[in-house]
Amino acid sequence: MHDLFYYWNFDWVIVTLILLLCAGYFYTNFYKLNKQAIYFFTGIFLVIICTLSPLHFLGENYLFSVHMATHTILLLIAAPLLLAGFPVENRCKKQFDFISGKAAKFPFLFWIAGVGIMWIWHIPSIFNQMFLMDGMMMMGETHQMGILHYVHLISLLMAGILFAWPVIRPDVKNKMPALSAVLYLSSACVCCSLLGLMITFAPPGTYPHYENVHDMYGFLPTIRNNWNISAAIDQQMAGLIMWVPCCFIYLSACMVILIKWFNWHQPVTLPKLVKN
Repeated sequence: MHDLFYYWNFDWVIVTLILLLCAGYFYTNFYKLNKQAIYFFTGIFLVIICTLSPLHFLGENYLFSVHMATHTILLLIAAPLLLAGFPVENRCKKQFDFISGKAAKFPFLFWIAGVGIMWIWHIPSIFNQMFLMDGMMMMGETHQMGILHYVHLISLLMAGILFAWPVIRPDVKNKMPALSAVLYLSSACVCCSLLGLMITFAPPGTYPHYENVHDMYGFLPTIRNNWNISAAIDQQMAGLIMWVPCCFIYLSACMVILIKWFNWHQPVTLPKLVKN
């Protein structure tokens, strides 16, 4: 068994998509870097960790819990950071303003995009089919992901960007009111908790890819014996990750919004006029 650190996945499709994303960012920003670029490239770094690093290898081949962690990072952290990296003034300002207008008018559609994608990809039949198409379930002999898996990764990022748009988009004029944003995020937290609850208490084997691991790389004894993570425990951990950390992210964003709102509405004490 080789060191886990060496299992980087240099998938040419994912690498190409990341390079195109960076090229699009530079084009949109007139080939300049600004102070907001740190957000964008932090998002890119997280995308690389979730799709090319040994974390991705472990999540795809052995642990549902790690797979769930990468889902959470892509949807709720990386995607909003990518969006936050774009300044107000950019080459695609008209397109940004158009989407912002739609987000202000129909925020529930953007909410459905972010919440719905979590539920859709964790429907057991769809989830299991994704790995069957990868050729990695039981009889797997290929390292190349199937088309459904690429759709899965891209859709998580796109849905995460759309979900975050009404709250943190660069168009300040159409930004969602603070209390509406809190309701927007907290309601998503409830739906996220319900999904995590269902996965946590679902019967073992609901996701067969992780129940019947095809140990191509010799890591399974370490996971089962040294780490003491059975398939049932792994599924429960995955549900808890969807349940607790995801809600923590939503609620943390709510707290930041409320703190800013309270500071903005803090009453100002005017100086008293002194009579001569």
